[in-house]
Amino acid sequence: MKLTYRIIGGIACILLLIINSGQKSAAQQMSPVMNWEDANMLAVRENKLVLVAAGVQPDKKLFSNPDIKHFLGRTSVAIYMDMQSEAGKRFEPKLLLTPFPVYAFFMPFGDLLITADAREVARNPQVLADAAKQAQEIARIKQNNSRSIQFVKSLSDEQFRAAQEESKTIFMYFRRSDCRKCLWMEKNVFNLDKVADFYNRYFIPCEIDDTTGGWAEQYGIKNFPAYLFVNPEKKVIYKTEGEWSADRFLEEGEKALEKAKGITFISIPWPEVLEKARLEGKLIFVDVYGQLGKERRALGNTVYRDPGVADFFNRHFVNVDYDLTKTDEKSFSSDFSFAMYFLDNAGNMLHQVVELPDTTGLVEEARRAMEGRGLTAVAAKYRDGYRDKEFIETYIQLLARAGKPDEAARITKDYLEEFSWEKLKEMKYWKLFRAHFKAADSGLFADFYIHRTEFYPLFGEKEVDDKVREVWEAGAESYIREQEGKFVFDEKGFKEYGKRLKKEKVENRNYILRKARMNAAEKVGDWRVFSELAEERWNEERVPETELYAWGVKINEHCQDKSIRYKAARWFAIAAYQIEEKEKREGKIRISSYKGFFEKLVNDLLKE
Repeated sequence: MKLTYRIIGGIACILLLIINSGQKSAAQQMSPVMNWEDANMLAVRENKLVLVAAGVQPDKKLFSNPDIKHFLGRTSVAIYMDMQSEAGKRFEPKLLLTPFPVYAFFMPFGDLLITADAREVARNPQVLADAAKQAQEIARIKQNNSRSIQFVKSLSDEQFRAAQEESKTIFMYFRRSDCRKCLWMEKNVFNLDKVADFYNRYFIPCEIDDTTGGWAEQYGIKNFPAYLFVNPEKKVIYKTEGEWSADRFLEEGEKALEKAKGITFISIPWPEVLEKARLEGKLIFVDVYGQLGKERRALGNTVYRDPGVADFFNRHFVNVDYDLTKTDEKSFSSDFSFAMYFLDNAGNMLHQVVELPDTTGLVEEARRAMEGRGLTAVAAKYRDGYRDKEFIETYIQLLARAGKPDEAARITKDYLEEFSWEKLKEMKYWKLFRAHFKAADSGLFADFYIHRTEFYPLFGEKEVDDKVREVWEAGAESYIREQEGKFVFDEKGFKEYGKRLKKEKVENRNYILRKARMNAAEKVGDWRVFSELAEERWNEERVPETELYAWGVKINEHCQDKSIRYKAARWFAIAAYQIEEKEKREGKIRISSYKGFFEKLVNDLLKE
């Protein structure tokens, strides 16, 4: 409850006269401090703080301790403020909604530093001296600071786009104009250099007033001040509230930064991974990637940083990542390729994923492993003869997501061949056929090819023709097989397949056969055939610069035959010349041109 005191004789009662009794300065004797403005002037001259007894007349008994009296007199210019007077009403906003009666310390002509409850001071005068010491320290820090958190005052999609581009987190500060704690944080924490530098560097700070934007309602903010750390997808990473010191506020920011990292990955020797998982009673999640892989960057920037995903994986898994491009980690890679793996704490494979169905699918894949529904368990069930339709369709999807397209194609063939070709007109079966079927030698495909025009109205002519070409291409590629670690090419079977394509009048059959034969030549190391077919394609087709460059790199790295290297060098010399002539005609240089790459390849291929 506010206390009412009258100003004796119309003049403010001066606390300074009490605490400095018998030891006033010359300036104080000549011009006694009578009001807020004069107190600030004197505090500036004497390098002191301003102590205001707001709504409370100090009792001389409070200052009977000479040490307290001396300390306050040495550090503060003190006045009494009648909060019911006009001067008191003008002064009240400076208290930042702090209830009075109260003792309040201020910077000269500046901010509120700290307060001491009048009732506590009455019980123990040392409380006031302790507050004065804290006020001195806060003032010292503020005097040496010049920067503040740079808040955006209106949060919009622009800030979320910036957060995405800069890989940052949005820091949302929720305030209210009638919130004393908010005002105190703004005056005494947000404007400290170490706080400002940290939050401005690592976050995109946005100030949200409770009355604007609807953000408080959207995120369920009820108490103020509140602090929300949100990712570019507007998902909450960390949420907290309160009035804190600068160090505590920085600690909260550090917590948010740590959570924003997402899944906590470790890179330790495999035996230590197994031991850690065993001791913690967790499964193991392994991400095996290449350092420059686009998929890894996409996962790292989105899925792995999703708050829900990160919380789930950090609770249930020991998360390990290995970069296969690093030689010191290749020992781990003997049984693993680029993929995500789920294992039990003994190292037994439970599940494997290369592609996710969507950005939210990783937790579902993890649950599969945890609940015994992973690829390993499903494959074992299939080997035991289980053939429920829904189960087989799930198995096919799991194989595809695990980076096992050939196995997915084999199971799809066995499954769909049980039906008539007309069954493919149903969307469910068409999707399976379109995504995974590759068997050009299948009777089902033969029937589909004969009746392919019946599918045009259902799925579109281009979609159907693309699937036909894809199956023919897969058939052409099937004549190169790996046996005992080496590739073997079935040339006789490939020639018969070519005759079939001719008999069926398959469009682009020359392109299909030549491309497959080139791939076979590359795998078996027949660089003469590879170069001959490459030259044919270069002369007859519009070969993209990227593909042409890839041919040259392969020949340069793997072929030592000088005549073949010379032939390839000629391609790239001509290609570079053609690019240069085109640029001259158009009067502009293409930054994305391969001209420089081609010229370097010429030099590399002709080196002795």
